[in-house]
Amino acid sequence: MSLDSARAVYPLLVRIARDLSQAARDRRNTVWISYDDFCNLCKDVGIKETPRTIAAKLLKPLQAACIERQLPDISALIIQKPKARSDFGNLIRPSDGWWEIYVERGETTVGDVVFWFKHYQAARDYSDWPEAPFF
Repeated sequence: MSLDSARAVYPLLVRIARDLSQAARDRRNTVWISYDDFCNLCKDVGIKETPRTIAAKLLKPLQAACIERQLPDISALIIQKPKARSDFGNLIRPSDGWWEIYVERGETTVGDVVFWFKHYQAARDYSDWPEAPFF
């Protein structure tokens, strides 16, 4: 896991958090950012990853840094491609790996969408994200 690559994409996540927060305050529809979308944004800063590797190589180090410094988990802002459901709307959630650190700490189980969404909201609405990487 490269912290240098995570540092390079951190400002993208801060911008995403601020854009999502503004959309929520303005009561506009949320544009969910998938792993695919995030990969495309990463290419703009010279980081080439696939949706399969982006979580392990970029988002996990950011998640660990946030938890270590008691900041909201900024990695919660990135989701899997929404999956169509026949019973109601789209299933919005991160990859199963996102929950691992919280499961290890005994805080939740894999797939607890309510738990994830609280972390998503906290990261989205946190107004004190430093411009430069804090790790």
